[in-house]
Amino acid sequence: MASPQLRGCGVHALPMLLPLLLLLLLLLPLRVTPGITCPTPISIEHADIRVKNYSVNSRERYVCNSGFKRKAGTSTLTECVINKNTNVAHWTTPNLKCIMAIPTSVLLVAAGIGLVFLTRYIKSRQASQPRRVEVETMETVPMTVRARSKEDEDHTTSETQGDQPTRGV
Repeated sequence: MASPQLRGCGVHALPMLLPLLLLLLLLLPLRVTPGITCPTPISIEHADIRVKNYSVNSRERYVCNSGFKRKAGTSTLTECVINKNTNVAHWTTPNLKCIMAIPTSVLLVAAGIGLVFLTRYIKSRQASQPRRVEVETMETVPMTVRARSKEDEDHTTSETQGDQPTRGV
């Protein structure tokens, strides 16, 4: 018996269709056995999750607790997937990190306190440095000293001796 041929091609259809059929089967979504569901998702520190649907291919999101926020670059998403080898469903592991959220008002107060301390430190450093004293050079100060004369010496000597009483002999 002859193998079927594609119309107008003259090529045997079965050998060509087999790889295409296999490719099509790989691209089709995986058929899940009815009733397979994911267990409870793992717990993430400082986060909660409210699962609406435990079926395969469902997606859920974690929410960081009050006072915490999602760290940049991490994801809140988890998906229920099935392991093809074991036919067991499980949630993907999210890389979520919830970190403590610092309110803007706290940051502003801390910045203000830091600014006050910085200002006081700078002022104390300026106060502890010696003040700059301007010294006049000798060329700008006129000389007022005069030379001593014989009269000045006699006058000085008499002042030091004072009026001492003379004793009679």
